[in-house]
Amino acid sequence: MKKSERQMMIKQMVLNEEISTQDELLHKLKDKGVEATQATISRDIKELNLVKTPSSNGGTKYTIYQNNQLTIEDKLTSTLKEVVTKLTRVQFMNVIKTIPGNAHVVGALLDDISFQEVVGTVAGNDTIMIISHDEESAEKMYNYLFKRMNTPLT
Repeated sequence: MKKSERQMMIKQMVLNEEISTQDELLHKLKDKGVEATQATISRDIKELNLVKTPSSNGGTKYTIYQNNQLTIEDKLTSTLKEVVTKLTRVQFMNVIKTIPGNAHVVGALLDDISFQEVVGTVAGNDTIMIISHDEESAEKMYNYLFKRMNTPLT
């Protein structure tokens, strides 16, 4: 099966069903005769702009992120508001907690913007570590993120 066909199938599944994990998505694809690896599905999720949002059963589900007309900074602001649960500064680092499955999205947006205050980011499932040059840079980054999380979208 072609990549475009697989991705179209994934889009349809996400729109019509509540899919919570990559493993669940892999099984549903397999049930439809599509063999794919976890790495392939992970790339598809990123390329399709899928993010996890709250589901009706109290868990999370994949949803298609639709704000493609926004700038990267607008996408970051919107994503911070939707998925971040906690922001903490520790010396020369900032730590962001997200709802599960969304840390990589925030980390990728931060990397795409290339802040001069950021040496690098490390993202897991629900945690991002933002490493800065020094405490002053980390504080500037904290203030930037905090402001973005707590101001209304225009």
